[in-house]
Amino acid sequence: MSSEHAIEKVPPSEIREGDMLQDPTSGKWIKVTQTSDGTITHTHSDGRQTAIERYRVYYGDGGEEIDYRFVTGLVNRQVRE
Repeated sequence: MSSEHAIEKVPPSEIREGDMLQDPTSGKWIKVTQTSDGTITHTHSDGRQTAIERYRVYYGDGGEEIDYRFVTGLVNRQVRE
């Protein structure tokens, strides 16, 4: 890592488009270019649907995806000093 960058650990709620994140599964750095919100629902016997889990997927400029349903804890984000 060069002296112009530092790493901080942040929760998924603080991630924004343009951030450089370290993929927790591969260890590669990705630049977040797009985010997508999703909801898992439960369908009741009468046809009603209830949201049971909300999640977010972060997409990188190289086609990478980080789905935060499968990430626990904090993630590394690169910051300029």
